[in-house]
Amino acid sequence: MKNDANPNWFANSPLSRINIEKDQEAFFKARLANPDSLVIPLWRGEPLMTDGKPAFLSAAALPEFPKSADVILLGLKDDRAYFGVDVSAAASAETAPFTDIGEYVQLRIAAGVITRDDLAIIGQARWYFEWRRKHRFCANCGGETRLEAGGAKSRCVECEEEHFPRINPVAIMLAIHEDSCLLGRGHQFPPGFVSALAGFIEAGETPEEGARRELFEEAGIVIDNVRYQFSQPWPFTCSLMMGFLADARGREITMDTEELAEVRWFEKDDVKAVLNGETRDFNVPPKFTIARQLLERWVKE
Repeated sequence: MKNDANPNWFANSPLSRINIEKDQEAFFKARLANPDSLVIPLWRGEPLMTDGKPAFLSAAALPEFPKSADVILLGLKDDRAYFGVDVSAAASAETAPFTDIGEYVQLRIAAGVITRDDLAIIGQARWYFEWRRKHRFCANCGGETRLEAGGAKSRCVECEEEHFPRINPVAIMLAIHEDSCLLGRGHQFPPGFVSALAGFIEAGETPEEGARRELFEEAGIVIDNVRYQFSQPWPFTCSLMMGFLADARGREITMDTEELAEVRWFEKDDVKAVLNGETRDFNVPPKFTIARQLLERWVKE
């Protein structure tokens, strides 16, 4: 359901979710048989695209998919059901179903061209399929699991244990000192590409505690006044990103060289220039990331 106060991509889904606590099987089967329902195919998390738009197909196309393909009920919009179908069993994107009408495009690339409503729908489907791919077997007894409640949970066929989608909580924080902010990059990113620092929340921690710990561990920066801004579902790692602004006590950096390749302070005027498309010696993440939205909010303060 939409929440226009959240500026983040992958949030603000236009779909109304179905209550999974009730028996969904009859509803699921009836909507799946309705040709007015829409289905988005994904191959290993990448959506089928046609002419630069997601290829939402009529549910009448479902018999064309392998019978073993997982199907997820995503929600309703104007009383029309939306489903995701996972065609990852195909050996390649080129041999997956319906490549005669389009192609499977990397979601990070598609994010730059499709609408935010469609991105929220596809991100939800990718999240479920990522969870399903990594949790096909029961953590209690090792038995195989099957999807229930329209795909919103699974149940072990051996011990009947229920399993629900894993959500990995992450704190992402922009440390501020006077008119500068702290940005860095991991070793996997190219030189000049910097972002807000982030880390997973550990057991027994609040998000604010995790933000303080991660900044100190990675950069040696002590922060106060940790203030929550907004969150973003992040389908690439099944994470819920929680964004914070925080005040740094000082600028002296002690970098964890195993975690980071670079971390330094950036003046607000330089960050604002990059956000406006001007050239500097660094780049920041694209608009569909929560790091970018934290920067956008900070420069407007």
